Amino acid sequence: MVLQDYTPQHMLATLRTRLLVMYAQVDIALEEAARSYEKGEAVRAIAVCDGDTAIDALENEIDELCLRLMARIKPVAGDLRFVVAALRMVVDLERIGDEAVTVAEQTVLMEDVPGRRILADEVCGMMQRAREAFMRAMDCFREGNGEEALALRNCEDEALQNEMRIVQRLLELLRQEEGKRPDPQLVMHTLLVVRALTRIWRRSVNLAEQVYFMQHGQSLKHSGEKK
Repeated sequence: MVLQDYTPQHMLATLRTRLLVMYAQVDIALEEAARSYEKGEAVRAIAVCDGDTAIDALENEIDELCLRLMARIKPVAGDLRFVVAALRMVVDLERIGDEAVTVAEQTVLMEDVPGRRILADEVCGMMQRAREAFMRAMDCFREGNGEEALALRNCEDEALQNEMRIVQRLLELLRQEEGKRPDPQLVMHTLLVVRALTRIWRRSVNLAEQVYFMQHGQSLKHSGEKK
């Protein structure tokens, strides 16, 4: 991307646009990973894995753009906070994309294991909540609503609670008598999916917190205060 003829405001607008594109790409990956799991569609899951390179490329592009912005226009105040937040956001966005790939990979692997999906309704419910957290974080950035970050942050504990509830149910299933307990491979794949969903949820909170930082210049990362 050639930037030497761009004005500072044009460069900042370009950064915002590319971030929105990356948000959209990750959102598509999450949606497709969720559908592949819910419907057991290995072909759709493989497409999610293949599409991860586009997200990685956007991370590299945005990193480079941020570094050029820092070097050429030396942003201050709100503009500086925006560039710093962007550098942090792309890390979380890329890793959320990686977690979507994890869900997709486990979906493909489950196709090779005999037996029905276990706790499918519970996992799909958690998947929906994780996607909602990401969409709220995306809206937070698009609308510049830092206060929504506080509301989303208050829901963060729900992710761990959901994970622990499903893990407990899986352990109960494994303790059933011979002939009734599920295939241990299915349990393992389900655990990996649930763990990925927890990470998606938490990284979505991180994204929203960066919007709060952009607006208020205050980091919520290590703050225990929730409102």
